[in-house]
Amino acid sequence: MAVFEKISALWAGLSPRERRLALATAAAVAVFVSWTAVQSSLRSIAALDTEITQVQEEIVGAANQIAHRETVDALYGKVAAQHSSAWTEAEIRDRLRQEVYRLSRQDPQGLDENGIPLNVSNTSGNLVEIPSLGEGVMAEGGEGYRQYMLNLRIPAVDINALVAFLERLQLSPQSLRIDKLEINRNPDSPLVAASIDITRTIVDGARKTAGDQASGTESAPAEGRIPLAASEWNADGCALRALEGDSGPSLEIVAERGGAVAEMVRRVPAGAVFEMNIDITARGGGARLAVGAPGASDGFPSPQALKSDGGAARYQVRFTAPEGSGETALACPKLLLDAADAVVTVHSLVLRKVSE
Repeated sequence: MAVFEKISALWAGLSPRERRLALATAAAVAVFVSWTAVQSSLRSIAALDTEITQVQEEIVGAANQIAHRETVDALYGKVAAQHSSAWTEAEIRDRLRQEVYRLSRQDPQGLDENGIPLNVSNTSGNLVEIPSLGEGVMAEGGEGYRQYMLNLRIPAVDINALVAFLERLQLSPQSLRIDKLEINRNPDSPLVAASIDITRTIVDGARKTAGDQASGTESAPAEGRIPLAASEWNADGCALRALEGDSGPSLEIVAERGGAVAEMVRRVPAGAVFEMNIDITARGGGARLAVGAPGASDGFPSPQALKSDGGAARYQVRFTAPEGSGETALACPKLLLDAADAVVTVHSLVLRKVSE
């Protein structure tokens, strides 16, 4: 109250001019304080708007990632299907050879769900000729991937055909890279010859489990593309012969008597469900395809009769390995050549574990 009285007495002692000046000063101070407060609030609001915009962008980005997750997972699955940490050097080389010969065709055949060339006859000839392929060299590229390097030589060919073949190599789903290219031409000829160094990168398609990492071991390579080496087969009453073709190696089985059996024995997880895809050409007498116990004269499920018209066909067999602990030996495939004149040629073999 005393303060108010002092202010009133002070105000009463001012002249009209001093009173107008005091009011103007107070108004100016009030305007300045209000302006400062408003500017501070506007800056705070602008900062909040910026933060809100950033958060909204992050939310939209996260939503897009979630929305595309299934698509990305599906695309990754297709890539991972053509890569595996379990593949041996022979399997990698076999797949690369098949891909190179596939791309050398005038009309390359398609690939199945496992990235393996379909068994289709080459009726239109080749874009480029590749007489032979070297063994190649495997190198550890780094953590999580390996690299397989191979040289191929192409004899005299039209330059346009060579360019088209190089483009196919670059676009191959097998992650191929052209490291070196040498082109030579005879002055008297419009054709060129080429030497090409290519590298295939193989990513570890399957991660190790904690138990595998602790023990330093990986699961047995019981799935994927299986190399068709005659030394891996058991034959009773038939002869085995390795063949080389445009689409890669194959295995010919020729019966020497009726009731012959040829089988590949592999160790697989007990109780696991597998799917076997196998490309076969059969001619002559009757022959059947099965899975079963090694050395047995029959199999499970019921043996499937093969077409014996000499045409290539793909067969699919789903089976469950016998129950037990650990792994069990299983003949997959088991080919039963019932007639003495039966001839069966295996072009490709793929095993895929469906479930444990």
